[in-house]
Amino acid sequence: MADKKEPTKRVNIPLVNHKSGVRTLKDIEVPQKFFQRMTLGVQVLDELFGGQDWPGLLPGTSLLFTGMPGAGKSTAALQFADLLQRSAGRNILYNVGEENEYMVKMRADRIGVGGNFGLSTIEDVDELIKTCKDTGVEVLFQDSLQTLRMSKGGEDISRVERMKAITKRLHTFAKEEDVTIWIIGHITKGGDFAGPMEIKHDVDAHAHIRLNPETMAREFMLTKNRFGPAGIPYECNLTARGLDFAAMALVKEQVTPEGGGKAGERREAVDKVIKDALLKGDKVSAYCKDRLLQPHKMDCSGGFWRSRLEHVRADLQAEGHVVSEARISGRLHIFVEI
Repeated sequence: MADKKEPTKRVNIPLVNHKSGVRTLKDIEVPQKFFQRMTLGVQVLDELFGGQDWPGLLPGTSLLFTGMPGAGKSTAALQFADLLQRSAGRNILYNVGEENEYMVKMRADRIGVGGNFGLSTIEDVDELIKTCKDTGVEVLFQDSLQTLRMSKGGEDISRVERMKAITKRLHTFAKEEDVTIWIIGHITKGGDFAGPMEIKHDVDAHAHIRLNPETMAREFMLTKNRFGPAGIPYECNLTARGLDFAAMALVKEQVTPEGGGKAGERREAVDKVIKDALLKGDKVSAYCKDRLLQPHKMDCSGGFWRSRLEHVRADLQAEGHVVSEARISGRLHIFVEI
């Protein structure tokens, strides 16, 4: 009679090997600084980047900033740097490749930027990152992406591949060192980003500024934002003193004679739900996900929901209603005083 085989012993292999750098999600503690966003000191800007519940910029954000030629990208970037330094007291470096330091200084003086931050003209991305690490830079402005080069590994690759590699290095640096990075990029004559689309996917946010040829106002919008709202266009004027951010307002919609088709019907449907709820005495949350918790359960994006809420608020105020705000469980709600 054949001997019975001993059963094979099972070896329990842990699914998570902590030596490999993998961590269990529940054991991760978020540093306190991530709950203290960097504010620019202008309410509409802070809410544009972070929303009403978490206004401001999350440390370690990489942001691509594009715009039409002459729209005011460099002017706006200088103003953003100045606002962040004044409001958040951050160590800021503005690295410029298209102008010399005297040209930048002349523009700063003209628009009233104090300029209590660093200015450099470093051309190599690795040297730039090293400088930021050595000097403790917390916010980096790169004007512009197309002027940076790579001394290591960039000799035998195409311009497109080099731009992708440079962006990847800056994005990785932002995440590893919690440095917030603004990357100014060029656009084509057709208005598209003059670079590979992978760059837009790599960065955390994409802001775009354009000139409205009819009103000559500058329209500013975040087309992508991992840490706040997106898709809400604002407009402001560009004067000899720079962009008037304090007077930014939502872009007024152009109503077509046909009523806007399906898009117009969608806006009207959401507006009606919000307006009916407010006039009934309900408090409507501006927090994006709360739209799914309301009785109506509107199926729309958070950015779209908030933009419609702001439009309804403006319409109600124009009709003479008193619209107020209240924080409930830490979240901002809007209600009509009846």
